[in-house]
Amino acid sequence: MLLPSSLVLAGLGSEFGRLQSSFAEGEASAVASINISLRLLAARERGDTAAMRRQSERLAAQFRQAVSPIADHASLRQQIVEIQSALARGCAGSGAGLQDSESAWRDVLGQLERFAGQLANTAEIEPAIRTRIGLSLNSWEIEDLTAQLALPDDPTVESASTEITAAGLSAYLSHRFNDAALEVVTFKPLPGGFGKQTFLFEVKGAELNGEFVMRRDPPVTLFDNDCHRGDVEYQLIRALHERGFPAPEALWLDTEHRLLPGGDFIVMRRSPGVPGGSVFQATSKVPENLSQTLADIMARLHALAPMPELSSLTDSINAERWAMPLDSCVRLFLQQYQSMFEQDAHLPSPALVSLFGWLQNNVPALPGKPVLLHGDIGFHNFLFSGGELSAVLDWEFAHLGDPAEDLAYVRNTVGAALDWDAFMAAYRAAGGVEVSAERLHFFQVWGQVRNICSANLAAAKFATGQVADLKMVLLPHAYIPQFLTAAQTLIEQGATR
Repeated sequence: MLLPSSLVLAGLGSEFGRLQSSFAEGEASAVASINISLRLLAARERGDTAAMRRQSERLAAQFRQAVSPIADHASLRQQIVEIQSALARGCAGSGAGLQDSESAWRDVLGQLERFAGQLANTAEIEPAIRTRIGLSLNSWEIEDLTAQLALPDDPTVESASTEITAAGLSAYLSHRFNDAALEVVTFKPLPGGFGKQTFLFEVKGAELNGEFVMRRDPPVTLFDNDCHRGDVEYQLIRALHERGFPAPEALWLDTEHRLLPGGDFIVMRRSPGVPGGSVFQATSKVPENLSQTLADIMARLHALAPMPELSSLTDSINAERWAMPLDSCVRLFLQQYQSMFEQDAHLPSPALVSLFGWLQNNVPALPGKPVLLHGDIGFHNFLFSGGELSAVLDWEFAHLGDPAEDLAYVRNTVGAALDWDAFMAAYRAAGGVEVSAERLHFFQVWGQVRNICSANLAAAKFATGQVADLKMVLLPHAYIPQFLTAAQTLIEQGATR
């Protein structure tokens, strides 16, 4: 078990008090979080060190079979022997307690992770063999993570707490605008995912009137790259809005907020309209006019000229990156993403390191120059008013790269609900570039790898006690196996239109 039981138990204790309100809000993750938590705790209690031995036995058998074609390879032989020896000790059991056994298990996975990294960069071994071994490790990790949920369903809950209240927000705004009569008429925290907190509110006052949105950084930054920090996303949104692109109107950024302790936040004027859909669900075919809107706005985004006002915004949006050849930009972006994963506290994952290796070894031909990407584009981040697109939201994943990456994200999320050929024809007609099947396939795999990486790093914040949000237990056992499965399926199927 990669998530410490003491922290899961602490999370359970703090969440039970919110159980009733969470059910009233109808949040699916409320039930799923405690369901998985109880399963993990019960499985740990029942399995004890015997379960650890069984895990070692399964991995030992899978590893032995996977590496048999390269068992005598000079540069890897010693690592293979050491991993097999460590697994043999785990299979035999050493009389150690459960915590010591779990610590030893994490050490073995760390060894295997390093092995996966070296294997991916060992050019003397045929790419097909490296891919086969990587996918074997991938299969094992999917099975291992899901097998730890060995018990039937139990009750559950989620953490939707926030320090901000309508009264607190009113006091803050009254002070900011020196308006004692200012009134917060409505206030609604939006149930969120694993990143920023979002609040909708309406204000009546002498200096501030109307409907607004607050986007606040979490107390602990889950990902410190792209535009995840509010101060960075604010600058990008402002630049896009000033160029006439349909981004929200960001009014101010607050990095002090003494009256609202917590993360930094952006306040934006609320754009009119309603969301265009869901990131995961598209139960019917997308109407042609919505598909055309998506194609048009993506082509428009990808055609934006370099922005000198953002010449040093982030590691992935800057003047040097805009001037790079596209393939160099993509390779550097992938390298930095992998370095972020390896250098930050993370849950050991040989599968993820293997997938990063597959990406580095399979970058396709990428003509052209980098363009600005949204990174999370789709109907779930569109607002429509009167049938027209009013705003493109949530620019946290924005960076420079290949337009095929945004297209691949759409294909991974709602592609099945689109007439894909018609969508791509509309994208090209609106000024979008021609994208090969190989490029699209490559970035479809990357999209799943990014999801795995993000979920792993977020879950590690829980495992190390930095974040107490119980939703984090969903990531390694509910989401990561899905992303791993999707990546494996894509690699096995290869590029198709």
